[in-house]
Amino acid sequence: MNFNYKLDKFDVYPLFGDLLKGEPYVFDFSSKNPKTLNYNLDNFQEFNEDIFNELKHSGKKWGIGEYLEERKNILRGSINIINEKRIYHLGLDIIVPYNSVVFCPLDGYVHKLDKETQKGNYGGYLVLEHKINNQTFYSLYGHLKTPHKVELGEKILAGQKLARIGRESDSGGWFCHLHLQIITQKAMNEGYSEWGYISEKLLPKVGEYFPDPNFLFKW
Repeated sequence: MNFNYKLDKFDVYPLFGDLLKGEPYVFDFSSKNPKTLNYNLDNFQEFNEDIFNELKHSGKKWGIGEYLEERKNILRGSINIINEKRIYHLGLDIIVPYNSVVFCPLDGYVHKLDKETQKGNYGGYLVLEHKINNQTFYSLYGHLKTPHKVELGEKILAGQKLARIGRESDSGGWFCHLHLQIITQKAMNEGYSEWGYISEKLLPKVGEYFPDPNFLFKW
């Protein structure tokens, strides 16, 4: 499904409004980067400080963590994910400070609201359902401040305030950022709806389940 083509006639609202200035700093969270072994994954404050210090030293105002990046090292504390060899990142990470406002990029309905309490997961997250040209897909927003400010089933318009960036338990212990992910109806039907990472074995089918989310990220 070519979402870029299908969204040509639809306005995508900037996910962070006018917050993002200049080009992003692109983080390397892959296992090729030795820094990833030095992150203290058990201490949110230290982990978050390391990330934002790196961002500050880059001279950039905000950062990106890439889609389909291999992240074995920083997943070392997530035993189930490592055992299942799901080490390829399915979302786009937008690295911005705590409490930054997230805006709805495209009209949709709130499909799910939740908070995962286990460290290394989404923390606060929500899923929007969208329908374009009679085809349904979903967008997932992870590491959000709770309690949520929208309600299950609520219609959310593009440009409406959707959430804020969380920290500590609200971010699942991860540094402050938004995880943006696309989920197809096929992924929902086959029980892959809440995966944030995929195995190398399933990579050939990633476009069927979790297409590149960059088309929904405007700044």
